[in-house]
Amino acid sequence: MDWREKRIQQVYGGDEKRYEKAFAVGVQEARMNAMNWEDLLLGVTAFPEVEVRCEDLIEARLGYVPSAAALAKYAPYLRAIIVSHDQGNISDYDFYQQADDQIKLIRNEDLEHNTCLEYNEDIYQNYQETFAAYGQEAKERLTRFLGYEPKLEHSLVAQMWLRKVMADDTFQLPSYITACDYKAITLVKYREVLLAEGKDTADMSPLPRNVPFTV
Repeated sequence: MDWREKRIQQVYGGDEKRYEKAFAVGVQEARMNAMNWEDLLLGVTAFPEVEVRCEDLIEARLGYVPSAAALAKYAPYLRAIIVSHDQGNISDYDFYQQADDQIKLIRNEDLEHNTCLEYNEDIYQNYQETFAAYGQEAKERLTRFLGYEPKLEHSLVAQMWLRKVMADDTFQLPSYITACDYKAITLVKYREVLLAEGKDTADMSPLPRNVPFTV
């Protein structure tokens, strides 16, 4: 018995039509309001069989896997559309569009702490004092992978993130780009749009990796 049949038996008493209707309603409601999880189909947060594929998909588009808190809020629906695509219920084009939309929500949730329009003096003071020995190296690394030197108002948090990684004695960043670098780049790119055009535009801004992905 596969996961679908098991769910139909356990949750819907063997009624396949009731399951299909509930699933369709749950997905539609999630699409309309991704944060209204009380309205989602019971069990849509499951689908453990596609969890790895879901994270691979996120990493393909972002370059890194965001925090567990950001994933907990939005990854369940992304897993649901992967399953829906597997079942042939949505086209490849619709899947790619919906997946990107959902991954943007995950990114936005992960960057929620970095949406203030101005950093206060305490943050700048922390920048001057914390892991200062790694300051130049972090800035140069970020500049190299961005292709330009970002303004401090856009990159302060990104630089602090890279400093923290570099200060970890158990890990050393290689010369090539890593998930840590992609997270830093995402922080910068999002904040550039945020300060220039506002949060709504930043939330809809392109994902950092323009690469094809498969499921």
